[in-house]
Amino acid sequence: MSHIQLIYTNVSKFQFSFLVGLISALSACVNLPAAALPGQDVQTVIRWSDDHQLIAFLMPSIKLQAGEPDLSSTSKCLGNELSFDVWAPNDLVIQEMIDYRSSDTSFNFDPNNSAGINLIQQVYDSAIAQDFASSTLIYKRNNNTPRPSFYRGKRYGYITQHFLDRRRQNITQQRAVSQLTLVPLGQLENEIQLDKKI
Repeated sequence: MSHIQLIYTNVSKFQFSFLVGLISALSACVNLPAAALPGQDVQTVIRWSDDHQLIAFLMPSIKLQAGEPDLSSTSKCLGNELSFDVWAPNDLVIQEMIDYRSSDTSFNFDPNNSAGINLIQQVYDSAIAQDFASSTLIYKRNNNTPRPSFYRGKRYGYITQHFLDRRRQNITQQRAVSQLTLVPLGQLENEIQLDKKI
């Protein structure tokens, strides 16, 4: 084998090895699960919020009554208010909620609302957005306001609500509130039964 052929072979092997390494690294990045999900430990979720582009750093909540989140944050997103709440009573996340307050009353967390699906993808990832988009509505409360809807995905249960922000009395400044709560699938039926008692 000539000197030139040897150099060419070594370069080709290097390029191939580099390409395989690059593809493996990119695949690992694409397939990484969203870090802040029910079932994860609270420190992982806090670190996730610290690096997140939309979610502000999670801080312990001041709990004025039972049932309020253990951690929360509020930030601005496209000029609107984005809050993220986490319930983790024993340092293990049991549920999370996105609360989005916008002057756009057409925005909603609904499997058919592209803007809502897009925000879920930005907060979590495409796998969670797709799971919600293909989820099935299994229960909806028809009395009182707000009227939560309960969806079953393949990975998680989802509870949505959409209502006007009562803190805004002036009609010209009214905002719509859209909420999406993630719960483990095994907890979804309990949430429905609790809602039926209201």
